[in-house]
Amino acid sequence: MNLKRLFSSIKELQTVDDSVIIALYTLSTRALLVVVLLAILIIIALYPILDGSILVWALSLMLLTGYRLYSAYIFKHNPKKYAMALWYKKFVFDVILTALIFSTLGFIFIHQVDHYYQLYIVAVLVGLSLGSTVSLSADARLNIMYSAILLLPLISTIAFLYDTPLHIILTISLILYFLAQVINISNMYQQKNAFNTLQSEHMLLNSLFKNAPLGIFTYDKDLKVLECNEQLKKLFEYETDEIRGMDLHLLPDRDIVKVLENAIIEGTESYEGPYVSLKNKSFWIDAKVFSFTDLDNDILGGVGMIEDKTKEHTALTDLEYMVQHDVLTGLLNRRGFRNYMENLVTSPKHQTYFSILFYLDLNQFKSINDSLGHQVGDDVLLAVSKRLTSLLGKDCMVSRLGGDEFIIIIPHVSEDKNMANQEAEEFSREIQDLFLEPFIIKEMHLHIKSSIGIVLMDPGYKDIVEIIRHADLSMYQAKIDNGHIAYYDSSLDKQQKELFILQHDLIYAVKNNQLSLFYQPVVSIDEDVVCSAEALVRWEHPTRGSLSPQDFIPLAIKAGLISQITWWVLDTICQHISHWKKENRWNLEYISMNVNAQQFVENDFARGFLKKLKEYGLETNDIMIEITERSLIDNFDYTEDVINELRRQGVRCAIDDFGTGYSSLSYLKKLSFHTLKIDKEFIKNIESNPSEVHLVSSILDIGRQFNYNIVIEGIENERQLELLRELDPRLRYQGYHFSKAVNVEEFDKLCLKNVTEIQIL
Repeated sequence: MNLKRLFSSIKELQTVDDSVIIALYTLSTRALLVVVLLAILIIIALYPILDGSILVWALSLMLLTGYRLYSAYIFKHNPKKYAMALWYKKFVFDVILTALIFSTLGFIFIHQVDHYYQLYIVAVLVGLSLGSTVSLSADARLNIMYSAILLLPLISTIAFLYDTPLHIILTISLILYFLAQVINISNMYQQKNAFNTLQSEHMLLNSLFKNAPLGIFTYDKDLKVLECNEQLKKLFEYETDEIRGMDLHLLPDRDIVKVLENAIIEGTESYEGPYVSLKNKSFWIDAKVFSFTDLDNDILGGVGMIEDKTKEHTALTDLEYMVQHDVLTGLLNRRGFRNYMENLVTSPKHQTYFSILFYLDLNQFKSINDSLGHQVGDDVLLAVSKRLTSLLGKDCMVSRLGGDEFIIIIPHVSEDKNMANQEAEEFSREIQDLFLEPFIIKEMHLHIKSSIGIVLMDPGYKDIVEIIRHADLSMYQAKIDNGHIAYYDSSLDKQQKELFILQHDLIYAVKNNQLSLFYQPVVSIDEDVVCSAEALVRWEHPTRGSLSPQDFIPLAIKAGLISQITWWVLDTICQHISHWKKENRWNLEYISMNVNAQQFVENDFARGFLKKLKEYGLETNDIMIEITERSLIDNFDYTEDVINELRRQGVRCAIDDFGTGYSSLSYLKKLSFHTLKIDKEFIKNIESNPSEVHLVSSILDIGRQFNYNIVIEGIENERQLELLRELDPRLRYQGYHFSKAVNVEEFDKLCLKNVTEIQIL
């Protein structure tokens, strides 16, 4: 064995903690009594030969032993007299001194006796070394040191001063014994350490088995239950006698049985899905199963861990349904429509069949909302959706994209284009006929017309965005034509030219100082205090006047100008915050700014962002980044690392317009956002529609599950505020009910106060 590695392993294994010191003092008492007895025997044996010198030796040993017994007594009855580290040092010193006294037998007194008594001295020292394996077993290093002091002087003396065959054999034997002793001490310590580790692991596993929030059970190779914990019995409402010994082959769910069988064969198996118990209760479970073996690696059975995810799955399923369906009408919403379209354009029949898309918009609907109220408007939308649904066959689809816009799809109409066009004309007339009869809302007869844009979807064409764009263009053309029907035509793209001109003007917006920054307060519901604000950019166009972000930000993204605008917004916010801090008027948690996730693709976005904050002397939590759910999802692979890096540096991030994207829930677990901003569409009708209350409550549950701060957008009245306060008083909100977005001067007056004055008050 490599001695260097041996001593290194001992050094690594050894830890002098309190338990080691206690063990050393506890074991020393009996060992010291043996030392006293041994000293007496040595006096009896050697006194006739050594006379007074052995008495001096014995007296020294007795005094030291007495002192050590006294120390052991004090340690037992008053361990706090010294620090544990000092107790340990005292013990080590006393042990070394004891070993040195005994070692004098081997290099001083051994010369003064004949061979018979020399063997006696060797036996005494070897015996002491052997006895130390017990008395000093708690400390391997001290144990080896003790044996080395006892034996090495003896070995050296015999080896260098005696050359008889007997002494040579004795020297070799002592060397081999010493090495064996070192190895034995090391092995004993390692075994003890392994035993302690195994015992700790056993206790840990036993505690885990009993107290884990998961249902845990073991079963043998015949699928008979051996044991289970309380959580499993509680989960499935079993008594111990019911489940212990249960034959798992009898479970009604064959998928679970296959998982249990495969785990024994394959080693591990997992399952997540529905499960119906023997008591006919339905669950959604996440099961992890693995085999366990004996010391010979023969499989004995399996261990199963069951997590009840019924509530989570139900909440996610309900929310998934809700985010795909319009809460007012029950029709597919924009996300649901998108999923439907993806299935349609990838279906085999789409390769040869024409399909028809009708883009429907209600004329003058805004005037109904403005003059009669949103409740009447909602009743109109509900009535329209019912009429449209009654017109459709089982394979057709109607969705509400938002506002007063509906889309109808008739899939796989015909392989002949002329017949498909004929079907489109006939069905569009049927749609218009639906609006001939007035809508009776709250005893009012409302005559409503619609504008319909029609797109004939060519076989094999899969560009959903382009299809919707064509439908949108044709619908607006129908509006221009006083509510007539309009088919998509390439000439409609002329309107796009105007957007191109606007996009061209946008290039000079920053250079010509046409951008300005507005702030909308974010308010705590419980205290009704402004705690932060959202920065919103405005474009003062030379001819078109003030344009809101939705009027030009999409153009900026398409034109690649969004980065220039974003850095301008960041710089302006930094200027404002820096000024407020210098004026001692900064009393907000943060200012949030909108960043399109596409910008994270830029090189060193995070470094540039942090550099700008440092340039103005701001803290990393002074500005929060808002990322729209849709832009995050579309660019997730590129943005995950950037968001995590910003978060590590202390920059807070929020997911904006939550619920309006296509696959929002799958990303909540992957990124640690600070804030979740719920889109205003979810609370628009909350005071009159209980289903919206349920939807918002479900979203809040999800947000709380991930420990997000939650901000509700678009609060317009006190009733909405009260309903949200009842759901969660910790919420924050923004909206016209408190304040619209205002310029920096108005925001300063409205929301900021002198910090010194606040402290005095």
